[in-house]
Amino acid sequence: MSQKPLVVVSGATGAQGGSVVNSLLATGLYKIRALTRNPDSDKSKALITKGVDEVVKCDFSNKEDVKNALNGADIAWIVTNFWDPSIVGANPSEEERQGKLIADVAKEVGLNWLIYSSLPDTTAESGGKYPDIVHFSGKNHVEQYIKTIGIPNTTFVYVAYYYQNLGVFAPFVQKDNEVELVFPYITENIQIPMVDVENDTGPIVAKIIEEGATKWNGKKISVAGEYVTLKHVVDVLTKVTGKTYKLKTLNDENLKEFSFLDNNELKQMHKWFVDYGLFGLDNEVKDISLAKKLHPKIKSFEQYARETFAKA
Repeated sequence: MSQKPLVVVSGATGAQGGSVVNSLLATGLYKIRALTRNPDSDKSKALITKGVDEVVKCDFSNKEDVKNALNGADIAWIVTNFWDPSIVGANPSEEERQGKLIADVAKEVGLNWLIYSSLPDTTAESGGKYPDIVHFSGKNHVEQYIKTIGIPNTTFVYVAYYYQNLGVFAPFVQKDNEVELVFPYITENIQIPMVDVENDTGPIVAKIIEEGATKWNGKKISVAGEYVTLKHVVDVLTKVTGKTYKLKTLNDENLKEFSFLDNNELKQMHKWFVDYGLFGLDNEVKDISLAKKLHPKIKSFEQYARETFAKA
């Protein structure tokens, strides 16, 4: 009997990586090496209980850690974390450096297939209008670099706006008898691709891996349940909760009330959504129909809202 392929999964305790781990485990077809910054955390220990073969400590800033993580692997799913305090709060360009280091090591150790979580080059596609959305453009610079260095097989996955961000990065504010959904700059009829990242990323990545590197080499695949307007979001939330939800679109002035949103990175990101859409100008990325083919049960926003908010 042939040995199971070894798949490395980064961010294994996070939203994207955790979803990939769960879906690969469900197949029983792979050995899984889960990467984490802290193997002693409860979430990391739970991975072993679930059936993950190895949990490996890995700091993407450390070449030896990355080499140890990728040695002997057949396939790697890689997502880097811009929101780590050591990056967003200290050195925003570090995520791009980490991604290129991972690519170099993947080439060095002979990894056969690198599947990388990317986003659009917001600086180039906006003609320099939005230079500060580093958590988008940095990932894309890594994608461009990966394509040039000769890894045998590479695939790029673009994950849409998380349904899970609603109520977090897009706050809910209780006002008298209604709830305001707060979004910078985005008005009610602008479409945003969205997804249940925790449940629907993994099935798509697992299906890509099942279908093989030959089919998916060089391809870009979007992970999105549907394009939704914020009018649809508040209408659905009103329907499933019985409370009245309304959209509040922030401008430069009242954005100051929400200090965590009042920075160039996130302000430019939301303006990018308005001008170019989350997925930007690339037609291969903007076409989300492939996600449904790979994962026919991918959730619409209404399905997610009924599961998540109906009892709220």
